[in-house]
Amino acid sequence: MFDVDQFKKALNTRWVGHELQYFERLDSTNSYLRSVSGEEISHGMVCLADNQLKGRGQYERNWESSPGENLTFTIAFKPGRAERLHVLTLACAYAATALIEHNTPQKASIKWPNDVLIGNRKIAGVLTETVFSGNSLDRVLVGIGFNVNQDLFRDDLKEHATSLKLENGTSFSRELLLAEFIGLIEHCYTRWHQNDTDLLRSVNQKLIGYGEWIRLSIDGHTRSDRYKLLGINEKGRLTVINHEAEVKTFSYEQIRLITD
Repeated sequence: MFDVDQFKKALNTRWVGHELQYFERLDSTNSYLRSVSGEEISHGMVCLADNQLKGRGQYERNWESSPGENLTFTIAFKPGRAERLHVLTLACAYAATALIEHNTPQKASIKWPNDVLIGNRKIAGVLTETVFSGNSLDRVLVGIGFNVNQDLFRDDLKEHATSLKLENGTSFSRELLLAEFIGLIEHCYTRWHQNDTDLLRSVNQKLIGYGEWIRLSIDGHTRSDRYKLLGINEKGRLTVINHEAEVKTFSYEQIRLITD
């Protein structure tokens, strides 16, 4: 079971995570924070579940996580505007790469649009959702699944998933790890909120395929032409250039990258 007191003692943030809602069992931390009223949600609130029964990833895919071994949580932000939210998603993914590289000798990367990998194996994923009140943004929910101490995955995931324990050979304190992770996310959120252009450079340097010639799959159709990946722009749109020096941008809903 997650030790909330140990986590709070280790937490060293200005505002993120000071309010924590912890559940031993919960269908989905994102779904829970979507369901409560805006008055009950504070900026920087964290909802954590030891056993997330119906965790969701991108495109409503299930997120498998063994109870009590990983980190499955959602942070509620109230930025006041619905702009550049995919940059925020990628900023949180970047925070995950920093956490991995501080705690293991491994290098981590970001797979467009929202996965974190060590080598070619997924260790974390980020799912961002919004809640509106009329036409106004009420909250942004950044849900994160992070494999910490899980060392067994079902057969269809064995070759595609990993954890800190598998990469480092030792177990980790989830309480200390979450406190560190939230500190990194708070720092990245501040940079995002301040429109820090260096944040884009940091994210792009971790993006798989950055600066390389790649192919694109757009709305399920793979193009034969190759494009050089220029990274994400200030709006969070993927930017590429073709051999004729034409620059194109895409939203994350449209596009997949093929780097083979």
